[in-house]
Amino acid sequence: MEPVPHRRRPGALRHQRLARHSRDEVVGGRTMKRHVYRSLFAAVSFASLTAGAAGPSRTASLTVGLPESSTSPEAGAPETARDWLTQLREQIARARQESPESFVRVDAAVSQVGLLDAKKRGTLAAVSPLFQELGPQALWPMVERIAFPVEKIQGLEMDSARLALTVGLMEAAGEMRDARLLPLWRNVLETGTDTRAPVLRAAAGALARLESLEAAQVLIALARQGGPRGEAAQEKLGECRRLVVARELADTLAARPAPEEARRLARSLGDAGSAWAWKTSGPSARSEEGAVRRVAAEALVRAYPSYTGDVRQALSNAVLRVDAPETPALIDAARREADEAGQASLKALAERLKRNPLR
Repeated sequence: MEPVPHRRRPGALRHQRLARHSRDEVVGGRTMKRHVYRSLFAAVSFASLTAGAAGPSRTASLTVGLPESSTSPEAGAPETARDWLTQLREQIARARQESPESFVRVDAAVSQVGLLDAKKRGTLAAVSPLFQELGPQALWPMVERIAFPVEKIQGLEMDSARLALTVGLMEAAGEMRDARLLPLWRNVLETGTDTRAPVLRAAAGALARLESLEAAQVLIALARQGGPRGEAAQEKLGECRRLVVARELADTLAARPAPEEARRLARSLGDAGSAWAWKTSGPSARSEEGAVRRVAAEALVRAYPSYTGDVRQALSNAVLRVDAPETPALIDAARREADEAGQASLKALAERLKRNPLR
């Protein structure tokens, strides 16, 4: 009998996974995390009251987003890049003038990242909650640090701490789903100089959470290219819950790719059709819920007999997450077309669906 996934408590979209590793961003147990973040947030609040409003000096280029040769509007970057970079700088300058204390609070939070890095139990400390606690006013101070990073930060000498900071800032800013940041996330993915997997995943997730057709098209184009950028886009594509995304993932899985990609597609389809996640999706995408969940369920059921082992487990978990009303009928139809072994596997899937603990 296949293991049954545990019911999860509501949380950020990036934590809605069945048997899904939290990737590298693990600090420790839930209780310890709450205690650490509460203590650190208190320290940040105190520091924000006592620190000055002047921010540290920053590099003059968008090292995360654009290649060095195109980072400065004065350096002959394409017109579109000049436009959005100029707008980004103007937004940051306006925010610094209107709310200088928000920059101080973000600077204070940054100073705590080294401590989280030292206490981590995985390969990458989860620091995004530290910035999410600061609220919406922290958006542009975070964007400034993403787009125009400080060269050296005291207390963040370790590579792992600096990586945790970059990923944490991108995750926290991405959760705000601000469409004005689409060019930033796009450039991190398409031409960014930092191609480490956690950075690409964070950018892809931020782009996906916009749930716009433009974001979907960017992610689809990248996913088709393959490589590290394409894998990150494909992995996070399902978090952009649009019908065009579900169809793209379904078509790719229908080609019966190698196990590693099939497992990634199963999880992404589970994200796209997740019954729980659809309750938090934006209104622009919500009208497509029924069609997205149906397409995801059909693709997962049809692929199920073709794989074994952990890929089949991932497909099964995704079927339970999607839990489309049409799923029992889809399984019955697939059983009629399957061979004896396929019929047996689909019967087991139907039984598991009846006991779905996520309902």
